[in-house]
Amino acid sequence: MAKVITALYAVDTTVQNVVDDLVNIGLPTEKILADEEEKMVKVIAGAAIEAEIEEVLKRHKPEEVSIHSLKEKKMAETLTATYEAADTLKNVVDDLINIGLPAEEIFADKENKVVKVIAPKVIEAEIKEVMKRHDPIRVE
Repeated sequence: MAKVITALYAVDTTVQNVVDDLVNIGLPTEKILADEEEKMVKVIAGAAIEAEIEEVLKRHKPEEVSIHSLKEKKMAETLTATYEAADTLKNVVDDLINIGLPAEEIFADKENKVVKVIAPKVIEAEIKEVMKRHDPIRVE
């Protein structure tokens, strides 16, 4: 079962170091969601590499680590929507939560004006529909 592991750090520069270490262990960048402003790193992990990811995250002394299990047993996809205005992100996130997505599966990057959702395949179309409602520049 796929999981989302979230780590919060005290210093924003730690976030890039964590990302670099995760990439160095072979984790694809599309499985890593990082926000230096929020001092947060989220990682989509399968059971086979969960312990290794946790070790990397904890090596950098996070203030908090949480693990959220995804409902679908298959590995999840990351859907990304880019918007023109950063203030649109809150509305997109609110709409995604309103359709039943857990907040742990949603990532809003204000700096890059991007919303990323860790999505089970079965509700991918509904998530894209919500994202498109807010006139994105692109949805991937």
